[in-house]
Amino acid sequence: MLPDYTPDTRLCERFQEFHDRNQWVFYVPYTGSAEEEARAYGLLFEVLRKKTAIMMITPADPERYVPVYQDALKYRLPTIRHSRLYTSKVPKNNRVYFIEEVEPVRDFYACAGLVIPGGTLSADSTTTPDLVTPILAGKPVLVGPHREDPVVQAAVAAGVVRMADDVEGLAEVTRALFADPDAVAEQVAAARAWLEKRG
Repeated sequence: MLPDYTPDTRLCERFQEFHDRNQWVFYVPYTGSAEEEARAYGLLFEVLRKKTAIMMITPADPERYVPVYQDALKYRLPTIRHSRLYTSKVPKNNRVYFIEEVEPVRDFYACAGLVIPGGTLSADSTTTPDLVTPILAGKPVLVGPHREDPVVQAAVAAGVVRMADDVEGLAEVTRALFADPDAVAEQVAAARAWLEKRG
């Protein structure tokens, strides 16, 4: 029996203008050390070269919330912090939604068009990636070059997640998935069936 996933979807209303404008919303949850600068922000910059998008991101370790946010300021990307959003909508000029509270992290899977789990983006990552929650949320999953986790290995072997080895490859697959809703639907259905079979 699969675990229950019942998110607070009211949070997703914050991104409604992005969806209405066909602007991409992707989620990089539970990032480990060095994954933000080397991979997540690199991916966002690569995506933004061709398409307006917003990246949701949260570090796996709460102790890294403040230093990672401070490091992010150097990229000069319009960033809104979850704890500081006082309106119902994310301003349309924002490009990063920074989640620095533990409780809503799982809820935000429901708001994304694509999930790229932390723990897979860097070969040096020690963070355990979460593939189960995005699959339960009905979202396509894209993993990076770090695939040593047994669940990631099994998902890759079963062909129910997409993969790429570098920032350019991640951006290319991101663009391909957002451009092909039918392929996304097939991947999501296959991933759900795979998860149910694994129990």
